[in-house]
Amino acid sequence: MSEIRKVAVIGTGVIGAGWVTLFAVKGYNVNAYSRKAETRERGFKTVQSNLDFLHSKEIISENEKKLSLERINVVTTIPDAVKDADFVAETTADSYDIKKPIFREIDKHSPTDAILSSSSSGLDPSELQQVVVKKDKCLIAHPWNPPHLIPLVEIVPGRQTSEETISKTMKLMEDLGKIPVIVNKAVPGYIGNRLAAALWREAIDMVVKGVASVEDVDRALYAGPGIRWAFMGQHLIYHLGGGEIGGIGHFIDGIGNTTFQSIWKELATWDTITDSMKEKLIVGVKEEMKEKSFKEVAKYRDDKLVELLKTIY
Repeated sequence: MSEIRKVAVIGTGVIGAGWVTLFAVKGYNVNAYSRKAETRERGFKTVQSNLDFLHSKEIISENEKKLSLERINVVTTIPDAVKDADFVAETTADSYDIKKPIFREIDKHSPTDAILSSSSSGLDPSELQQVVVKKDKCLIAHPWNPPHLIPLVEIVPGRQTSEETISKTMKLMEDLGKIPVIVNKAVPGYIGNRLAAALWREAIDMVVKGVASVEDVDRALYAGPGIRWAFMGQHLIYHLGGGEIGGIGHFIDGIGNTTFQSIWKELATWDTITDSMKEKLIVGVKEEMKEKSFKEVAKYRDDKLVELLKTIY
């Protein structure tokens, strides 16, 4: 385990509750804070539900579930949450106006050597560094939802983040069983969401143009390229596609600059989802759900995630 022993999670929504779950299961004491009492209560119930799910999948034992709950301390103020924290995971709404005042308070009341992280999915950590004294301790650590299941976490240093802070955060994430990647430039969406946004735009465009239904676009994605993406990235996939002798260079000289060129010329370039486009997606997703509830589909997702993770990792 890393040098980090005690963690504070600021915000207990979906992401925050996932962080709390993961930290507690992995043996860390966690102070969990949300501003509103109802949010704290709902967040703790979500953590309990997450632990029940992990137990049902035999990922943790009954005793481990009990010990995990004992490691969680729900608090009512930020000072109480961060006063003895080695690592702070802030998970509030993705807005500088919301995050900056919170980071000022976290910075003021946390130990000198505490790492201050945000779970932002697109903000620039250098902006957050402007409002704190511990600038070298500040960075983004963006998990993918649900954080207690999906391994990816994107580490985004700010201009003044120290190498020690990056190294400690990487070590912590690895100890948690995460697969951390470093984003060298804080571009909007970082790595994962930029790739997802580009793919989703094309998926929407095909639905809008009548190429295929919402369900068939989704089926084509998860039954084809999605299977390989679960354990291998696009560059390596195409390297293998180029054959043992030429690899990715051969792939580029062949399909990359012929078939793909004709595809790229046709790809969508719009940057706004119109109301009519939104309505088509709403109708299409409703058809794809086939009268299943939101909770049923979420459970199906989590069940499959666990099966997949057990197979791959």
